[in-house]
Amino acid sequence: MRNRYFSIAALMALLAATPACAQTYPYGGYGRYPDRGYAREIERQAYDRGYREGLDQGRSDARHNRNYAPTRHSEYRSADDGYHRGDGDREFYRNNYRRGFDVGYRESFDRNIRYRR
Repeated sequence: MRNRYFSIAALMALLAATPACAQTYPYGGYGRYPDRGYAREIERQAYDRGYREGLDQGRSDARHNRNYAPTRHSEYRSADDGYHRGDGDREFYRNNYRRGFDVGYRESFDRNIRYRR
């Protein structure tokens, strides 16, 4: 009987000693309280990079008399330009990149539509 209680106690001690940081978070933080500042920085970088690329592609499409279609561009589809493995979850990065690309593309396309032939 004593051995049984010892085994249960040993199992409980082993479970308590398992690190809480074994689970990674999408933005590179570890543990129960990830670094939210780091997540905001990655989000900003992805959005900004997508926004700038969207500006370029929207301007080009409007000036070359193409239809409005941000999804036609490989940069939008891959959405990982500037991503590094240390940035955390790729999907987190890609979602913010695409969000920025959409906004930049729309603004630039609308602004340059007047140059259509």
